[in-house]
Amino acid sequence: MTKKQYKGSCLCGSVKFSTDKLNRNDIWFCHCSQCRKNYGMYGAFVGVPKSALKISGEKNIQWYKSSSKFRRGFCKKCGSGIFWENSKWESTYLLTGLFEGLNRKKGIHIFTKDKGGYYNICDTLPQFKTIPE
Repeated sequence: MTKKQYKGSCLCGSVKFSTDKLNRNDIWFCHCSQCRKNYGMYGAFVGVPKSALKISGEKNIQWYKSSSKFRRGFCKKCGSGIFWENSKWESTYLLTGLFEGLNRKKGIHIFTKDKGGYYNICDTLPQFKTIPE
């Protein structure tokens, strides 16, 4: 049996990625102030084990150390945000919207303590003030 392949890219296609494994936690909707500043709203991410992530166009990736724990990767050519990660974790989190045909609707809300005051969380997904342990 062939495993399902999940593929995606940045806006210009200079950075492409694929995996056959996504984390079970589905989508992480991140309400931290950095995501809101970076995307203009909260971010939506899917975790991929680093060992299962294949990337092409790595020379077009620029990393930004956004805090003492996390770094964010984006495309040098088009500026698309692509991922964020903690070097101590086994997974990298990719922006959900970059995947082709990904159809997941469940997940969790993280960093809700930092949520912007200009919107409400209007679903019943679990909410965490920071990142769940």
